Amino acid sequence: MSSRHDSSKPFEHDTFETPDWNSPRDYPQADMMRGLQLASDTVLRLATQTHAAVARGDAASAELARMSLEKQLALTTRLIDELLFDGQDHHTTH
Repeated sequence: MSSRHDSSKPFEHDTFETPDWNSPRDYPQADMMRGLQLASDTVLRLATQTHAAVARGDAASAELARMSLEKQLALTTRLIDELLFDGQDHHTTH
């Protein structure tokens, strides 16, 4: 077991769920930075789950994880745009 593993946290049963945030503008700057950290952590977790599902040949789980990852990436990108450009029409996507 990794020394970074927090054994006090139980296993997450809703592994394919993404946070249900309405708008990045609902949070003050410090809360938005915390939200960006959580969103980024979720992207990493979902990417890892997608990879694991593909590696074991589980197409259904891979597709669910991929769809959640796509939604989470969109949310994370909106948070980045909000923090960098303060809601103006500049976007990190191409």
